[in-house]
Amino acid sequence: MAYVTKQRKGENTYYYLVENISLGRGRRKQLREYIGNQMPTETKLQVLMAKFEEKVEAEKLKLHGHHYLTSEEIKEIDEINNEFWQRYNKQNKTVQEQFDQNFVMAFVYNTNSIEGSTLSPKEVELLLSEDIAPNKPLDDVLEAKAAQKTLAFIKQTEEELSEQLFLKIHGMYFKDTKPIIAGQYKTHQNRVRGSHFETTPPMLVIPDMKNYFKEYGKLKKELHALELAAWAHWKLVRIHPFQDGNGRTARIIMNYVLHKNGYAMIDIKTKEKQQYFNALEKCHYNNNARNLAIRLTRRFKKQYKNALKD
Repeated sequence: MAYVTKQRKGENTYYYLVENISLGRGRRKQLREYIGNQMPTETKLQVLMAKFEEKVEAEKLKLHGHHYLTSEEIKEIDEINNEFWQRYNKQNKTVQEQFDQNFVMAFVYNTNSIEGSTLSPKEVELLLSEDIAPNKPLDDVLEAKAAQKTLAFIKQTEEELSEQLFLKIHGMYFKDTKPIIAGQYKTHQNRVRGSHFETTPPMLVIPDMKNYFKEYGKLKKELHALELAAWAHWKLVRIHPFQDGNGRTARIIMNYVLHKNGYAMIDIKTKEKQQYFNALEKCHYNNNARNLAIRLTRRFKKQYKNALKD
């Protein structure tokens, strides 16, 4: 995302718009554009920023094509993913099951905690593994169980992503806690928490979602699986089609896309939620999923580079 910087030469000050484009392996190409010797007004700055971002996007397209990630980043992800599955497949069934269960418990805890669940990691573990319910709000308990069930469903389903599957996933997750809205598009305007961007109005959700699935069909032929997962996640959050439960559904869909394409699933940690929210906000601003793809890439590397190593 572009930012303003200033440079002093003698008694004069010069202002520039700057953005750094990743070239992979820590290398960057910096684009700079002079905008005057006085800081522009907020209105003028927004206009200048929008024009500058168009130039930046054109340069990114020249460097990386339509991909959000560099070819080196994609190659590294593929290597990490392939090596992880080789290690996983060498393990006995018990170790594999334990690894899978640990992921489910971590994912369920984090995805619900990001949205305000009061259950601790230990309480989630006891609930999911031994069916021991904590003395916490019933909705938090029910949604933890529902998250486990929904995650298991997307791992075994052979359905392609469609409106029918999408509504089924939301319905499965929230039928016990939000039965009136479960699997139903919103009827009142809502917003992305902490965001300045307006979500899709209720009367436009159906056409926006039809375009979503049409665009998904096109992008799945063009993007890497992790890039596609980032786009599928971000675009759902941007539309916010449900009255509630959009973030949790988007994280399930993200992992559906990864699993469908043979990639290990990602657990976004609660302690990293501010960076995660910031990445989504930058995606809204730039109207693409690049920043979320970069954030998911970092998480993927951290989660799987050394997983199951002796």
